[in-house]
Amino acid sequence: MPFRSIVATPEEVAVIVAAFETAWGQIDARGEIDRQRTSIQRERLGYIVVGLWDAGGAGQLAERAVQQFDATAANAPRLQRSTGDSR
Repeated sequence: MPFRSIVATPEEVAVIVAAFETAWGQIDARGEIDRQRTSIQRERLGYIVVGLWDAGGAGQLAERAVQQFDATAANAPRLQRSTGDSR
């Protein structure tokens, strides 16, 4: 998870984690994430949150993260199925 590699104060980490949890709550509530892909999508969101925080602070971090998550969904990594099919 990307949270392990950031340099931030405990207060900043709390803001980042709260933004992640808020954003994930909004995304998960829509019911669009395949349960088999939850882990990889949470990791993708984590990288988005940390990247946004690193690039410009905490202002509306959760909302911006959800927007970027949605905007980049078409390019998101997919899990391979056990048949080797990468759809």
